[in-house]
Amino acid sequence: MPTSWYQAIPAILDSIIAEKPQSILDVGIGFGKFGMLIRDVLEIPFERYDKKYWKTRLDGIEVFEDYKNPIHDHIYDNVYYSDVFDVIDRLPDYDVILLIDVIEHFSKAKGYNLLRLLLKHTNRALIVSTPLYPEPQTAYLGNEYEQHESRWSIIDLSEFRHSYQSVRVGDNWAQIFTIRPPDSLFKNPNVENVDRPVNIPADSMRPMTLGYVLPHKNLTGGMKMLLQQMKIMRMMGNRIYALGSGEFGESVLPDWSETTVDREILVTPGNSYLDYVEDCDVIMAGWVSQVPRLVNSKVPVVYWEQGHEWLFGDGLTNELEHYLETCYRQPCYLAAVSPLVAGIIETRYDRRAIVLLNGIDTDFYYPGDKSNSNTILLVGNPALRFKGLDVAVRTLCTVKAAGYDFSVKWVCQSKPSINNLPFPITYIVNPSQDQLAQEYRTSDIFLFTSWYEGFGMPPLEAMASGVSVVTTACGGNDTYVDQGFNALVAEPGDVRSLAASVIYLLENEHARQKMGANGRRTALRLALPKMVGMVDAYLRSVIESWRNAYRHVRD
Repeated sequence: MPTSWYQAIPAILDSIIAEKPQSILDVGIGFGKFGMLIRDVLEIPFERYDKKYWKTRLDGIEVFEDYKNPIHDHIYDNVYYSDVFDVIDRLPDYDVILLIDVIEHFSKAKGYNLLRLLLKHTNRALIVSTPLYPEPQTAYLGNEYEQHESRWSIIDLSEFRHSYQSVRVGDNWAQIFTIRPPDSLFKNPNVENVDRPVNIPADSMRPMTLGYVLPHKNLTGGMKMLLQQMKIMRMMGNRIYALGSGEFGESVLPDWSETTVDREILVTPGNSYLDYVEDCDVIMAGWVSQVPRLVNSKVPVVYWEQGHEWLFGDGLTNELEHYLETCYRQPCYLAAVSPLVAGIIETRYDRRAIVLLNGIDTDFYYPGDKSNSNTILLVGNPALRFKGLDVAVRTLCTVKAAGYDFSVKWVCQSKPSINNLPFPITYIVNPSQDQLAQEYRTSDIFLFTSWYEGFGMPPLEAMASGVSVVTTACGGNDTYVDQGFNALVAEPGDVRSLAASVIYLLENEHARQKMGANGRRTALRLALPKMVGMVDAYLRSVIESWRNAYRHVRD
């Protein structure tokens, strides 16, 4: 009877307690450990020691009847010894359903079916725990259901409204997902889905005045995209204002960017952005928390979501979720950087967002002379766990252990604390954008190992630079990654597959060159002027839609 990791128990119990459940279904009860713990936290603290006083209905399902023991009889109100698919539709709905270390025993297809089925019987939360890396496991005591058949990560549950946390267990992680049923999603009939384009009259092709409210000055992918968009929109003849908050005398634009604007507007503490945007045609919010402070303006507000940890459920608390609901349900125009992000917004917040893809500056990122010295490039902040750079290091150690020689360059915001690596590595900390582009051009292979991304610019930057790419299928990059054509793709965290892909490219110079050339073709299809041109057209449709709505109110 394989058991669950004890390290994850406190987090799972906290998730259960937070729901204040009156009824719980434990799917795959095994020994009955979680049944005992549930009684211990929901009944005993309230001095309900005798079973006849217990108030929480606790039922269980166990497919392997030989696991039956006296704990089942005492702790659970009802235990159904059956396949969950055979019995669930005969049971009532429950406030909380537990699926603790169970889903990895199903194939991915059957696992998705199980999640959707259980959510139909869930009032508040379906709590799922599964190891990030399930150990190889076959039948146990004649129970063939104990075999591990799948591995799950955060990107696999992007179709569900969930929060995510993880607990370290040695070299592994216990993942805990709290999934909300679709019917629990708040519907706000007063918020219109305003993504429908309108016909743009010829006289509306005049230059626009656009106010970009910048969220910070840090070097992040999202800021790079905003600033590049501002640059191209200005080159197209539009007037660009950059707004930012700070103390008197501070700059608005970051010093690492060469973007120029028509006007920088510093909003000091105690003042409102709304005092500075009345002569704009559109306000572009740079971060979702800015939206509530902007929607009372007399001009339309657009928020272009590029993805962040909380949107994927990573570290999302109930308080944060409620706050984000308030932000996303403001009456603004929503755009998303990828179909994945648009789908998550609709799942979580019942809002439709138009998809406006990122573009790549193919004049800034371009192919150069490769070193042909088996140089592998990493780009990413080691402090951000979702970037999966620990997976990258494990992958490269696996490649080295297989007998291959190579060198590594790691472009990062801060030097990671990693010692005794079996391969030579150069850390390039906070390089200029020009140096970053040069590092791409002189690399042979780019390795990208994120667990999830709203879009994922670094692989596209590498493609524009003619570099062969090995990447995880982290969601947002599905927009441009084509397995075998412009990249080799593995599931997030799959060290073995990632290492095999790197080895293949180390062994095949012709494959590296062909993949690099195909990547450059991909980048040219997503060239920045073309993508920003679509943004320009969308913003003009927003202005016309806003004017039509305002005219209707005025009339």
